[in-house]
Amino acid sequence: MEPFPQHPASDDPTPRPTASLPPEEPAPGPIERLSAWEELRRSPGACAVLAIVGTGALGCGLMWLSVGVYQSYGAVVFCLSPGISSFFAVILHQWARPAAGRRIWPVAGTVVGVMAVLMSMAMLLGSAGEGLICLLMALPFAIVIALIGAALGQVLVSVVGPARPLPMLTMVLLLYPAAQEYEVRNPAPVVPRLITTQLTVNAPPAAVWAALLRPVEYPAATGWFRAGVVYPTRTAFALDSATGRHTLVCKYSQGTARLPVVGWEPGRSLTFAVPALDMPAPMRELSPYPQIHAPHLHGYFEVDSGTFRLRPLPGGRTLLEARTVYRHSIGPRAYWELWSDYLLDAMHARVLATIKAKAENTHE
Repeated sequence: MEPFPQHPASDDPTPRPTASLPPEEPAPGPIERLSAWEELRRSPGACAVLAIVGTGALGCGLMWLSVGVYQSYGAVVFCLSPGISSFFAVILHQWARPAAGRRIWPVAGTVVGVMAVLMSMAMLLGSAGEGLICLLMALPFAIVIALIGAALGQVLVSVVGPARPLPMLTMVLLLYPAAQEYEVRNPAPVVPRLITTQLTVNAPPAAVWAALLRPVEYPAATGWFRAGVVYPTRTAFALDSATGRHTLVCKYSQGTARLPVVGWEPGRSLTFAVPALDMPAPMRELSPYPQIHAPHLHGYFEVDSGTFRLRPLPGGRTLLEARTVYRHSIGPRAYWELWSDYLLDAMHARVLATIKAKAENTHE
């Protein structure tokens, strides 16, 4: 038998591929189950809602402490409470989502901060702590403070990373009452403020004076007055025959007041005092509840006096002027004086326009 043929050895050193079995895949392990807290932390929307509702409740609680316990309407409640709420909203939002870390999205943080302040104001309205008119007036200033608080929160997160809110919250709960106590014990002096409105009447001073002394019915309210800010609906002068003193009987949208005349120059000017006890509340608050009694409606805004002045102008015309001296202890005063000045000027304009129309119609 011939032997099997022998193949010569190959000179090619390249190894030949050999068949091999595919690697075995590891057996699947148990499915990882996330806790409810971990699920929440992975949801941007849920974290935002948690931050908004939680810090909104914090802001509402701080406001209640100021207006309900201390009955204070100063810089602490209008500056610190929205600023703290917005600041902690950003901190809590980033702490709940540590994966965001330093890559905080400024727009998202700003939105969360502002929404937290709006939530605190809505909670205050829902808990009968304030009315809608006051909150709407405070809203522009509160949004500015919210933006500042959100910016500070974002700066803190970008510098030190997500911080645990509990230690800072403890500090706030200790320092806020101390700041409120200091503000109550050291009130800023109340300074009288004068608001003047003028209107030219196409009638001589005698005709304007006669129209001023006659009973005046004012037109229906519009704008803020229709919403609830107090305004006069009818005025008439009464004369006490025994004493010879005049009294301005003013019917307001929320009551009637008898205002004693303390200065009387026929054809030129008259001034009346405004006793605080006789005046109705400066506004009727809008609220989901039938009636609320916010402390700022009594004693925080007071009118001292009102004056009408008549100055003759060339061509048989008259410069009719209304002046009001008022005081209020609501802070920050630079902001709230804008509202007071605007509303008093609008009230003056309604009164002067009505007297102007009567004087010009009579003179013609």
